[in-house]
Amino acid sequence: MKKIILFILSFLLLSTPATLAESGQSTDTMIKKETTPKAKKEKAPKSDTEVQKCIMDKFSNSEKLRPQGFSVTVSNGEATLTGNAQNAGSKGAATRIAQSCGAKSVDNNITAPAIPRPKKSDSEKKS
Repeated sequence: MKKIILFILSFLLLSTPATLAESGQSTDTMIKKETTPKAKKEKAPKSDTEVQKCIMDKFSNSEKLRPQGFSVTVSNGEATLTGNAQNAGSKGAATRIAQSCGAKSVDNNITAPAIPRPKKSDSEKKS
């Protein structure tokens, strides 16, 4: 057990910045790598044409959305969606796709059938 502890301590002592400097490695580089945060990649704004193409491609690649034939126009980063959805979920999915493609805002003019509300029973009507 003592040998293991001595081995670990000697390893730590050998890898100090002073040892690195003696071996010709720069300690400045090592410190910069440790303390410099990674630069975040900022995406360049997409053109209207690129956003529209992305949305249409995703619609056509979706087995559920493709047959519904939604249409898209993009102007100044705002996507306008039109068409008739089979259900409210499809309308919501279309909005999420447009946002994921880089649309600054989405005007969803897709019509969807109303969600039926459960009928109140006679006892609930009297309350």
